[in-house]
Amino acid sequence: MMEEKTIHVDGSTAESGDGTVEAAFRTIPEALAAAARRASPATVALHAGVYNLPEPIRTDSALSGTTLTRWGSDRVTISGGVPLDCQWTPYRDGILQCPLPADTPQFTQLFVEGERMIRARYPNYDPSGEKFAGYTKPTGIIGEDVVSPCPDPDEDMTFAHTPARGICFDPADITRRWQEPETGVIHIFQAHGWGNLQWELKCVDWDENRMWFGDGGYQMGAQWCNDPCAVRTRSHFFVENIFEELDAPGEWYLDEETKVLYFYPPAHVDPATAAIEGSRLKTLVVIKGTQKEPVRNVSIRGIRFAHADVTYLDEYDIPSLGDWSIVRNGAVFLEGTRDCSVRDCMFDALGGNAVFVNNYNRSAGISGNTFQYLGESAICFVGDHYKTIGTRRAFPYECRAENNLVHHCGVFGKQVAGVYLSRTKRITVGHNTIHTMPRAGICIGDGTWGGHVIEFNHVYDTCLETGDHGPFNAWGRERDWCRIQAMHGDPTREVCHHAGDIYVDAMETVVVRNNFFRETAGWGLDLDDGASNYEIYNNLCVGVTMKLREGAQRTIYNNIWVHGANSVCFHVGNTNNGDRYFNNITVMTTAGANPENDLHFAMGESFGELYTLIFPPPTGPMMEEVDRNCFYNDIGEFVARIRHRPQGGKPIEAAKYSLEEWQALGFDQNSVFADPLFVDPDNDDYRVREDSPALTVGFKNFEMGQWGITPEFRHFERS
Repeated sequence: MMEEKTIHVDGSTAESGDGTVEAAFRTIPEALAAAARRASPATVALHAGVYNLPEPIRTDSALSGTTLTRWGSDRVTISGGVPLDCQWTPYRDGILQCPLPADTPQFTQLFVEGERMIRARYPNYDPSGEKFAGYTKPTGIIGEDVVSPCPDPDEDMTFAHTPARGICFDPADITRRWQEPETGVIHIFQAHGWGNLQWELKCVDWDENRMWFGDGGYQMGAQWCNDPCAVRTRSHFFVENIFEELDAPGEWYLDEETKVLYFYPPAHVDPATAAIEGSRLKTLVVIKGTQKEPVRNVSIRGIRFAHADVTYLDEYDIPSLGDWSIVRNGAVFLEGTRDCSVRDCMFDALGGNAVFVNNYNRSAGISGNTFQYLGESAICFVGDHYKTIGTRRAFPYECRAENNLVHHCGVFGKQVAGVYLSRTKRITVGHNTIHTMPRAGICIGDGTWGGHVIEFNHVYDTCLETGDHGPFNAWGRERDWCRIQAMHGDPTREVCHHAGDIYVDAMETVVVRNNFFRETAGWGLDLDDGASNYEIYNNLCVGVTMKLREGAQRTIYNNIWVHGANSVCFHVGNTNNGDRYFNNITVMTTAGANPENDLHFAMGESFGELYTLIFPPPTGPMMEEVDRNCFYNDIGEFVARIRHRPQGGKPIEAAKYSLEEWQALGFDQNSVFADPLFVDPDNDDYRVREDSPALTVGFKNFEMGQWGITPEFRHFERS
């Protein structure tokens, strides 16, 4: 066994030494170069301090076996920012100004004593946390028939996904004339609220009250949609980086031509002594090899990563037919690796994604980390279907995301997740605690190639800024998915297609078990648009339930749904879908019900229903099996809702079904309508008592309180 060598780095030393503890290197690249020259594995230990990187740290196969970590218990930060030596002078109205050196890089984030400040914007940022606080709405949308005062040579090129051209605004709202509107960036929600979009401003027509979009609009990836970038008058927006809107404490503006920084300091900040830092790099660490020469056994431990630049105007990629478009980048980026890991680190106030595991990776482990206040997603495992051919295997395989704390992501992008999977195989997502998210906690963007295990996660307070989603969301949309069937309002939905061979893409079963999801809207487990080949059991959902839409071969059993906003929903069913639903407990209350008006499937008010079927197959069984369940509600009677497919292109009103009528359809022949008798629901103990009627129909108690981060991973800094 080769002896491991520790190579020391101390950025505070006056001169670089030989890497010993007494004479440490000054920079990380020096230490990595020394590690690459050794024949044996090495540990690069960073001593206390902030390491501002002039360029990303890069490791290749020559550094296989290297560990990058902190020395002892030292607090170490690797920063993508650049310290600013600000000599402030008054400008006006409490605003300060500071000339910066001409070679200062452009930056889009400013940090004062480590706290992210706000780029000058309209409307002003509102910290209340209320949905759409600090936003306004357009008064109209600019159509193609309107002539632009700032024409683009490519404007006459029409194509399927024609982006929005701009918006109209109320001149009573925007009262200041922006002298350089082209510096601005508009952040605006997509028409259906699935996420948001960013555009640079091209120009503003002040006479017509029109705001024209420039470059951008990359952030929505619904390839099946005719206009994924659509916006409408209810699309909330704000505009940032406008000098005239610098009018509130905490706001700042950088004049890129003159290199003058303007800042309105908050009351709690002393600008004369505060540490000021601007973001510089988007990527901090790159671990990159190839499938033939992978980087092996590189480990990153116990380091804080901070102050990376934003990525929302970078090139986005659409990895699948899901709604997602994503930047293939992260503060830590892995590609072409085997057995590499990121553990016990903190990812703080980054501008984009935190950890991105891209294309060929085997057995990568992301564990014990804290992710907070990120611009976009925390952990992304994303492959490339079109590069998986022959012997190429351009996808993450048998990787793990475990025992991570994820919260307050999506500061800039809203179509984000705590953990996101697309074009991957056999990924384990376990024992993570995820909360306070604008969209999903965990998202599987497609069924290619399956085999994942999603277990023991605690997810709550998600979808705070978006709709039509849940704490766990999955899409199908593989080769077998029927686009015509999914098109809303299309009378051809009278004809339902066969479930087909879903295993072409969804090769292996995805297991979702032992998770705790708590919400007050949407669905806890949302299997959307053909998500197929799932086994779902021993999950507890409070405030939400589950939805199956299209797809096939889902087995759902021994779950508990309590006080769901939506009842258990079987939504746009395929013929011969093979779905089985048994041994589950459902408890509904009229007070907690808030049925989702899912695009054209307007639900209206709840009437205490325990099941909802929307557009079941017109022929054959609606599902293979629905039986041996326990259900209960506060109106004291069983009710189901079925909305059948349109006939002759005309919609049919949803119908109520009694238990007898429901059973006449072949469902729940051996189920019971009775109080399941939970042990201690006020303290999240939803086991049932020994005399519970749920036990008589096959339900089995499962352990409570095992969700989220396990004790051995709770030692690192949490905030």
